[in-house]
Amino acid sequence: MIRVKYLGIFLVILLLGFFSNCKKDEIEPPVKPETTVSDNFESGSIGEVTKLSDTEWKLYLADDNDNPDLPDSWRNWWYVKMENLSTDVETKISLKNRGWPYYYLPVFSYDQEVWHRFTEEEVSQNEDNELIMNKQFGNQVVWIARFYPYTFTDLENYLGTLNGIPFIDIQTPGYSQDGKPIYLLKITDSNFPDFNKKRIFMHARTHPAETPPSFLVEGMINFLLTGTQEVSSILSEFEFYIFPMQNIDGVTAGNYRSTPQTENLEVMWYYDVDNPLNLTDDAPQEVEIIHDYALDLMNDGGPPISMALNLHASNSEPDIRPFFFPHFGTELQGYTSVETALWEKQISFISALITHHGSDMIEPIPEEGGGSFATKTYPESWWWVNYHDQVMAITMEMTYGRAGYSPRWIEPDDLRNLGESLVLSIRDYYDPAFMPVQLLPGRDIHNSNLKYPELYPPNDIDELKK
Repeated sequence: MIRVKYLGIFLVILLLGFFSNCKKDEIEPPVKPETTVSDNFESGSIGEVTKLSDTEWKLYLADDNDNPDLPDSWRNWWYVKMENLSTDVETKISLKNRGWPYYYLPVFSYDQEVWHRFTEEEVSQNEDNELIMNKQFGNQVVWIARFYPYTFTDLENYLGTLNGIPFIDIQTPGYSQDGKPIYLLKITDSNFPDFNKKRIFMHARTHPAETPPSFLVEGMINFLLTGTQEVSSILSEFEFYIFPMQNIDGVTAGNYRSTPQTENLEVMWYYDVDNPLNLTDDAPQEVEIIHDYALDLMNDGGPPISMALNLHASNSEPDIRPFFFPHFGTELQGYTSVETALWEKQISFISALITHHGSDMIEPIPEEGGGSFATKTYPESWWWVNYHDQVMAITMEMTYGRAGYSPRWIEPDDLRNLGESLVLSIRDYYDPAFMPVQLLPGRDIHNSNLKYPELYPPNDIDELKK
């Protein structure tokens, strides 16, 4: 009987403990996971993160490779993942220490596939040029970026969709300093002999965070592979050679402008002054690969390259449209006949693009382009020193804002459409019957519609190709 008595007491204690725990569970809600911000994924980037609360954050942009000696203007790209957000209240994010002062609308995604713009009602800018975002997100996990990301994985996934399609040859002429493949796409109809074709050479993503050229390149390729009669004619007359992503390591690292070794590839076409066809040993291999491929095409017995496009994107006022850096000017301005010949070819090409993309969708040309680029080490410098006006080499700058589409902001499909227009412009540039529109110089840097007129064109030593 004593054992039964103690057993009963023990059972009572167990039951009391069970009901006590049940009551405790009813009273104390589960602990909410902490809201976090991270950049430990491909192309992710952020500097210091200050959490004021689960719904208020201060984000500081990072320097490329955390190198504080770089110019402020190199601090621009950011791409973060936020987790465990509250979906029933707004989250406030203040973006600090920006390298450029221009207002813009970031983008966000819940799956890194479908991206959306913030609205102008959700983004403001204070007197310190800090962006302030206030948004109630529809998911506890969100990725947010300065502009639509385009990673190395995105490129490889896209190239995977092109396998087996006629007229495109995907090559790997070399590898980055971190061992990643640098792809080259050759697009032409090989059923036609190449001896009378025009060779078009281009490269993109020298600056990692300048993602608009990647969407433009997709648009070009998609159009060239449509199989229409118009495209068939183009592919019978042209060979396109496209390096879609030069600075792969920088893209992967989430840098804005440089490689992981803090190299600005755009200004590192170091040619040998005694034999300028060759580069010096100081040139990074990402430059050497493109240079060597171009040089081989100029000497393989086929038609020489006659157009070289350098594709970039410029931080600028929201309403600045795509623009070019033509070089030199007219003989009346004191330029030689050869310098003027290059200027006139570039203006003719810009005119062709305006014809297809729209007269109000490209910035006006400058009064003159200047000639100091010829003594520097841009890609165009190498082309000029060796081939003068035989190769129409020029930089095209896309932009991130409304870019002529006002009141809405530019989207990836707009850039893909620009790629289609670029192909048609290339075709027309070589057509003797093409009549260029008359372009009036005068890019007005004091345009009253600009919020920061004193800062346009971008006042960065690496972007002023005069």
